[in-house]
Amino acid sequence: MKIHVQLTFVRLLNEKMSAIQLTLPEEIWISVFGFLSDSDKGNVRLSCTYFKQLIDHWSLWKDSVIVLQNVYNHDFWKILRQRKIRSVVVQKTTAKVLQQIATWLPWIGSVTLVQCGDGTALVTLGALKHLKRLVIRQCCCRNLTSSLLSLRQLTHLCLCEVNRASISEISAAISQLVNLTSLHYHDDKNPIHKAALHGLLRSLPNLKHLSLRLGPKHGILPDDYFCPTKACGHLGVTPDAEFGLSSLELLNYEDPCLSPVAFNGLSSLTKLTVHYKQWLESSKLCRLSEWLQGLHALSELNISLGFPLRLYADSIPRTVQRLSLMGVKAELASVRIMGEQVPDLLHLHLDLCCHDISDVITEIPQVFPKLQILKARQHNVPESVFLCLQRLPRLKQLVILDAHKGLSPAVLNVTQKLTIQTNNRIHVVHSKSKDQTTCSCGFY
Repeated sequence: MKIHVQLTFVRLLNEKMSAIQLTLPEEIWISVFGFLSDSDKGNVRLSCTYFKQLIDHWSLWKDSVIVLQNVYNHDFWKILRQRKIRSVVVQKTTAKVLQQIATWLPWIGSVTLVQCGDGTALVTLGALKHLKRLVIRQCCCRNLTSSLLSLRQLTHLCLCEVNRASISEISAAISQLVNLTSLHYHDDKNPIHKAALHGLLRSLPNLKHLSLRLGPKHGILPDDYFCPTKACGHLGVTPDAEFGLSSLELLNYEDPCLSPVAFNGLSSLTKLTVHYKQWLESSKLCRLSEWLQGLHALSELNISLGFPLRLYADSIPRTVQRLSLMGVKAELASVRIMGEQVPDLLHLHLDLCCHDISDVITEIPQVFPKLQILKARQHNVPESVFLCLQRLPRLKQLVILDAHKGLSPAVLNVTQKLTIQTNNRIHVVHSKSKDQTTCSCGFY
């Protein structure tokens, strides 16, 4: 539906520009422009002065991320200011670009810095008083830790491959950011040791999400790596005491880095993500099934690569309502077992590595009858099989994962038929490009 609106609208602009400009009020045009992609907005903006003014309305850009790769002129920053841009990604970060951001966009809430080698650049961050989310990737500045101390308002911090700062200095600085709710620390060369991690967890009372890169270089970690209260020996701490994390992400992971009982202090987890470094086969090394058996509050599980699904399909907690399997080796039998474990599944991201994907797609309506959102690939799946998904009575959204590089005639045909045959009940979405403000280092 969205694609048809875009194509029809652009065609209408080309044919009757002067006439339609006078027929609708500004708020209607702005509402219509909201259906367009950023590239289409750019094309419309070039059509006339009137539309140029409307396209720059702040409401059309409130969720946009601007990627900065150079030092820009006054007119460029004036446009960003008019659009009230709140999220930027800075490539090859320099102090001058950050100074321009602080001057023109003082309200900025999210900044991602990539390849920062300018020793004075990070100092400028202190001028961003409304900054809540900071991502720093590939940084080699010596004043990283001192700059963090000026950002006490941060709620989200991601540090990926930071050099010239010891883990003790980094953890000491992070422990002062008491408003943090989300912490990502991704570094193979300088991992967080148990004592430092426990100190952080005790110092950050609001922390709910933790993301760590735990590769094979870390060796075998202690059983109580995620249990700071047990390690402290505080009086009155019960054997099953735990802290407030509700979400944990492990990147570049490979067993047996963590023990089978590593999650014993994490029974309150509602979300678990494990991105394995590679495919693995040995059932003796698989820890996932043992971890899952103790996570009775888990509502979301995300797995990529790693062990075959058959090794843990029957261990997935019944409470899981959102499930993502990316590049996981599986067969129809293990998918059926998984369906028995999670009959109330609402959201499913199914990107399996298997020989009978058509058979799996065919059985999804029977295996997961309550699905509301499904993400899957259409490639190599016959149209008749994909159309079987309309038998899912509660399905509201279907995301086609392999349509991001362009809409083929086959994808468009399936999209149109599903929309028509379900009377617009199923909204077909085509996968979007990667969010540049996130860190995907665990996939490499």
